[in-house]
Amino acid sequence: MKLMKVLFLLALFSFLTLAQDLDLLPPSFFKSNREQFMKEIGNEAVAIFYSNSLKTRSNDVEYRFKQDNNFFYLTGLNEPDAVLVLIPSGISRSVLKLASRATGKYYDLTLDTIKSDFKIREILFIKERDSLREVWTGRTLGTKGAVEKLGFQFALPIDEFKSVIRGIIFSSRAKTVYFPYPFDCQEGILKEIVEVIKSVVNSQRSRVQFADPTPILARMRMIKKPEEIELIKKAVSITTKAHKQVMMSCEPGMYEYELQAVAEYIFTKLGAEYPAFPSIVGSGENSVILHYSSNRKKINDGDLIVVDIGAEYHNYCADVTRTIPANGRFSPEQREIYEIVLKAQEETIKLVRPGVSFIDLQFKARDVIAEGLIKLGIIKDKSDVTKYFMHGVTHHLGLDVHDIGIPGNLEPGMVITIEPGIYIPAGSDCDPKYWNIGVRIEDDVLVTKDGYVVLSADAPKTIEEIERLMKRRGIGNELID
Repeated sequence: MKLMKVLFLLALFSFLTLAQDLDLLPPSFFKSNREQFMKEIGNEAVAIFYSNSLKTRSNDVEYRFKQDNNFFYLTGLNEPDAVLVLIPSGISRSVLKLASRATGKYYDLTLDTIKSDFKIREILFIKERDSLREVWTGRTLGTKGAVEKLGFQFALPIDEFKSVIRGIIFSSRAKTVYFPYPFDCQEGILKEIVEVIKSVVNSQRSRVQFADPTPILARMRMIKKPEEIELIKKAVSITTKAHKQVMMSCEPGMYEYELQAVAEYIFTKLGAEYPAFPSIVGSGENSVILHYSSNRKKINDGDLIVVDIGAEYHNYCADVTRTIPANGRFSPEQREIYEIVLKAQEETIKLVRPGVSFIDLQFKARDVIAEGLIKLGIIKDKSDVTKYFMHGVTHHLGLDVHDIGIPGNLEPGMVITIEPGIYIPAGSDCDPKYWNIGVRIEDDVLVTKDGYVVLSADAPKTIEEIERLMKRRGIGNELID
């Protein structure tokens, strides 16, 4: 009986261990992305993508690793120093077998087991597992894990890249090598690999040329698949919860970094791996600085605070902004500016549907803000609106907080932000009562076939909702002994 209980507990522990992060994207997601990309570039091309490397913060301390998002989109790999090679036309086993024999190695997907007519269309070059290194930095996949866990057709040690890439390019009869720009941004082993690729292509300049894969990937990435939308929803949900705690915790006398700490605690508490970008908590005169991020100022009674934050969950980003009064009550002047921005945002969101252009959204927000500022006497002419609203009202959202995309109209599956703002610094040519009032309201919006869904609707944004929530206490009000 005791043995059965022990076995049950071990099984339960194993299940719970395996149950971590069950919402990770499956290997099939990345496989389909690779297949789609190869279909786009055709059989007369080869594509080579490299991962990010570890970056040194200081001396022997490194930054936490963050993968290149295009590389992640095609591989699902969150390890440094790797290279992906895509060969739409495929190459025979003999090309790699020669390289394998030259180094005296056979790899985890043994070449002898591959049929002679089998075409290898994808190869991941990755660091092999090293038990000594893993004691310090954690477990890695190695070539075997790349095949078994990530679903790659074939994997080789990164050290073998130089010996086989020339044969891959020439045997594929590629006329074009798709390769990310710029060429000179890598360090260490990846820098060496970039130099090898350049020398191979340049040696055959008459036949092979470079091309940028970004436009193709931008088109692919801007239309989110259902699995991606679920992860973005999760990131947004975490972010809206953080906003609520910031609102409840805020009070005069705190420092901006204390509200940043509240938000980022919620991010981590709820499973987000990173902030999607440096958190912006700008109070008073800092509220009019668009990307202020030092967050060191003391928050004064009467300050307005722009809180622009976003969680990153499984590589996907949220980006939600709310503007709140430090003391929990908007002053008359703050209320006037806030209502203009809120109206601009709500009317712009109502425009969101397939076929509408990004320019249409910008013009709507600009026109509403211009009309409101003219009524208040802050500007005299519509053309002056850019003095106080000087940024775009929207951008794509996804793996990057400012995600890649191509110009054009909205399409179902896009996730965008709607974020109008008004920023009136001290010394502006208007009544001084409006000086140092900065307001931005930003929501994350999914474009559907019939219109839109506001993913961040749970974060309060009307004046009444904000003031009501700010009467409550949050986790940032707890004393730390």
